[in-house]
Amino acid sequence: MLDGVVPMCYSIHDGLESILWRSKNQPSDSWLRLPLGSLLWTFMKKHFECIEGFYGGAFDVHIAMPSHPSTRGGVSHLDTLIGNVHGFANFWDSDVLTKNDASKAGARRGRIIPDLFTAKPVVSGKRVLLFDDTFTTGGSMASAAHALKRSGAVSVVGLTFGRQLNAEWKDSKDFVASLSSRELEIDECAVHEGRPMDLFDLCFRQPG
Repeated sequence: MLDGVVPMCYSIHDGLESILWRSKNQPSDSWLRLPLGSLLWTFMKKHFECIEGFYGGAFDVHIAMPSHPSTRGGVSHLDTLIGNVHGFANFWDSDVLTKNDASKAGARRGRIIPDLFTAKPVVSGKRVLLFDDTFTTGGSMASAAHALKRSGAVSVVGLTFGRQLNAEWKDSKDFVASLSSRELEIDECAVHEGRPMDLFDLCFRQPG
């Protein structure tokens, strides 16, 4: 159901996941939301037009993956993160997508749950950019894309801070080995630097 996913970087051995978990679950580490929000803003400022062009045109709706209303007092951690960058929240369309199940992602990895999300009809006929923090097997993001397309969205492209990889996954072993010689380069365009394998092949492979 996803038409593509653009990861800003790759994460191995829980490095990125640890930072994200701390920023949304540890009050003492809430300051991490500011650099994370700034990273998202900087990445989009540099590469958003290229991503739109690569995937067929301007996005009409921009959505940050919502949290379940019963989680963290009903406050979406991604909305809070985005709100740390002055004026950035105005770019995002709130309350378009609702999460219906508070279960952990690990309980539903690698599969689409048709009723996990509900999308408002406002997305009908629209092209959607869907932002989430990480992408492992893609179950949550694919479930959200399913709901958006069920409500009429014509295209859903994902954007994440990171693509989680594991050297023990057969299909990604060689790629993971090559990452030790690579560094995150924020100025390098994610879609025009000759790395289509990064965007497509590894984004949709399942563990095993």
